[in-house]
Amino acid sequence: MPSVPARGGSRRPTRGKRIGRVVSLDAARGLLVLATVVWLGAPRRPFAASEPWGAVGLDAFALPAFAVIAGCAFAMAQHRQWTSGGRVLVRSGLLLLIGLALAAAAALISGAAAGIPFDAAAGTLGGLERLRVAGPLLQLGIATAVLGLFGLLATTWVGWVWATVIATAIGSGVLWLSAGLCGMTGGGLSDACGPAALLVGGIADAAGAPADPQITQAVATVIAGLGLALPGAAGAALVHALLRARSVKARQRARVVGYGLLAAVLFGVLGILAYFTPTVWGQQPLEPATALWTPPLTLAVASLAAVLACVVHPSIDTDLRGGTSALGAFAEPFAAVGRISLLAVGATLAVRTLLEAMPDPDPVGWFAALGDIPSIVLGLLVAALWIGVALWADRGGHRLRP
Repeated sequence: MPSVPARGGSRRPTRGKRIGRVVSLDAARGLLVLATVVWLGAPRRPFAASEPWGAVGLDAFALPAFAVIAGCAFAMAQHRQWTSGGRVLVRSGLLLLIGLALAAAAALISGAAAGIPFDAAAGTLGGLERLRVAGPLLQLGIATAVLGLFGLLATTWVGWVWATVIATAIGSGVLWLSAGLCGMTGGGLSDACGPAALLVGGIADAAGAPADPQITQAVATVIAGLGLALPGAAGAALVHALLRARSVKARQRARVVGYGLLAAVLFGVLGILAYFTPTVWGQQPLEPATALWTPPLTLAVASLAAVLACVVHPSIDTDLRGGTSALGAFAEPFAAVGRISLLAVGATLAVRTLLEAMPDPDPVGWFAALGDIPSIVLGLLVAALWIGVALWADRGGHRLRP
């Protein structure tokens, strides 16, 4: 006769036994974290950064790749029945609060440097009135919330494929329509003429009032967050494809590669369609851009991630429940960094943002004037610091994820 649990007990196993860590997923996140903190920690970048509506640099891959891995992690939690609307709301709210707090701190520092007083009657709040509601943490918070909404309906490989297709169609359609409207004025998509500017400007014209640039910036941040939800959905579709392959034994690893390549082809085809479809109506192709994270860029990153998963996952993980092969020992340091990804990137971004908000000569600008080599060395030292913190936390069993 089976034993009966004590009053207040549960038949469900504890969280630690039910949920393991997928080392390849954590290691991929860790590599992204290290690349990002090097970029943020180097006052002077050795190569040019991306332009919002122009050239795309290496930094353009970081945020969409984070979104892909966030989608992968969401799918793993969903498969193990560990995700819920409450957890999604908490994570989204945390990212939004951190982003807003960081923007507020930067505004106060700039306000103090400019001598702006706290005077409600005069409409000055020590610089808070110039608060910039923008930034990667806010965009990721919005993308996480949308990912949770997708998860209410999509629970399988097919469901997440449809979520990816529908998100591509909606995102591309909005940008195609905006590009067509902006083309009537003789220009293309830009900060001055884009979905956010058209929406806010249209509402302001209807109300007979001027468009507020801060509101336009806030709406642009929301739209950019919605753009990052697309690679998140693609990441969830990728993991559900790997789960469908059930890579438990070596002889089944060919199925993992097959499903991974199928996902890569799907993302690639969708990205190509998003790029070329406007030409059917005589418009310019929908170029990759970081301003609102256009589908051709984010789907290209998702496709690349799927190809890498075909190589990395079967080589490191013996299954999708946390077991690793002999190569797992080499991936563990990167996996440890991946487990503190939000802390590492958020703290490094906060320090750089606050330093840049200081009055001239600001510390970042002063250090950048020393040249490329000191900046690169400083960036590598920041990365080494986070590796040390991650290994200490991992070996000591400390949970540093906020």
